[in-house]
Amino acid sequence: MRRFIGAGITVLGLVAGLGCSRGDQDRARREGIEAQEKAQRQLDIAREKLRQDLKRADAQTRQDLDKARDQLNHALNQSERDAVRAKEKLRQREDQDDSRP
Repeated sequence: MRRFIGAGITVLGLVAGLGCSRGDQDRARREGIEAQEKAQRQLDIAREKLRQDLKRADAQTRQDLDKARDQLNHALNQSERDAVRAKEKLRQREDQDDSRP
């Protein structure tokens, strides 16, 4: 009889031990899932922040390019005006030289 009681207690102890182990596994699995979800949320936040930073950088680059294009056009227009003035001065000198006997 004592052997049966001892065996029964041993079996109950093993079952209880396995139950604790399973509970620990379930808890560890839940914690792992929670950690994975937290990491995914942080990744999503970082991705959105990067996307916003890229949009701002793109807008700034476009503004800088527009400004450089305007400056280049202004410089080209000024250069054309200077060339026209130089041609006019050259003609005036040629006309003055031609009018002198």
